[in-house]
Amino acid sequence: MDPSCAIARNGVAFAASIHDQPFPDGKTDSTLAVYRSVDGGRTWQQSSIGIDTRSLDRAYLTVDDTKGPVRNRVYVHGYFARRTPPPAVAFYQSSDAGQTFRSVQAKEAKTFSNSWYFPANGVVSDDGTFFALVAELDNTKNNMSSGTDATTAVSSADAVLSFFLSDGEGETLELAGRITDVYYDRRVPDLSMPALAIDRSAGPFHGRIYAVWPDARYDRRTQILLSYSNDEGRTWAAPGIVSDDSATLKTNDRPNNFMPMVAVNSDGVVGISWYDRRDNPDNVGYWVRFSASLDGGETWLPSVRVSTSPHLASDDTRKNSGDTAGLAADADGVFHPVWIDNRSGIPQMWTATVKVQARPHRR
Repeated sequence: MDPSCAIARNGVAFAASIHDQPFPDGKTDSTLAVYRSVDGGRTWQQSSIGIDTRSLDRAYLTVDDTKGPVRNRVYVHGYFARRTPPPAVAFYQSSDAGQTFRSVQAKEAKTFSNSWYFPANGVVSDDGTFFALVAELDNTKNNMSSGTDATTAVSSADAVLSFFLSDGEGETLELAGRITDVYYDRRVPDLSMPALAIDRSAGPFHGRIYAVWPDARYDRRTQILLSYSNDEGRTWAAPGIVSDDSATLKTNDRPNNFMPMVAVNSDGVVGISWYDRRDNPDNVGYWVRFSASLDGGETWLPSVRVSTSPHLASDDTRKNSGDTAGLAADADGVFHPVWIDNRSGIPQMWTATVKVQARPHRR
């Protein structure tokens, strides 16, 4: 479960996932497995992980694909889903192109006395600095349910977005700071992770880091929010709403939009995809929508539907179709969202291509 993949500049491909494994004490727990392929995916070899990964969850795999001094270094981060010791952000790195991994350290954000973590993907800057975004939740304010109306939404901040970084050698993992307080909705129909992207283009917003997440602070419904940093995460802009359904809603409509993903293409265009419910009166089904920013996240083009069929409500207990989706930009600047819908009668993975013709504004 929780699959993740990446490709290094030298063409080596990596895949990571979490596996349930029985232990001598009779208990079964999740552990990390990483595989690498040097022949285009024809064959795979398992990496050696010489440290305990027991209770690891939501692992993300990141490869340094820059031209920097530690290019091809491989990172895996997630969190330890445990009670004793307390849950913590976990960070592993490989300095031998993913053949072996070791643990750098586990970090507790410690904002709340009873914390839980929703990590996002990692990104790497031009100089090899690794960045990760983690939502730390107050587990005493858990509103986990299958409800879709305003009465079951969160009514106050119950989480913070924390920003971690590791130096170019991957020897440390430091809590760099807090982005914002968050109204994090854990209702099953709305549950999803945050997402992170960095602008490595030659455009006017080079180096800007973008964070997106689902947030219920406005009108007690979940919307897609974005913030950005120009100084490697030390300070962040005030959050702004990206999902653009407000002007079309009828009185008392409160669709819960969720599952945001963000990517920046080679021109510096910022793209965001999400699961959108403006056209789903049951507030459980959804369509996938996409919007782009040409000015570094200040303003957004009108969103468009990406999916050609909706995901419809079903008896599936995972009404959010899982906790993550995908969005990537290829070398030509084309965006590729990846999502789950059940148009065929069962949940399946779908993708599409999205081209943004306009160029970013110059600063």
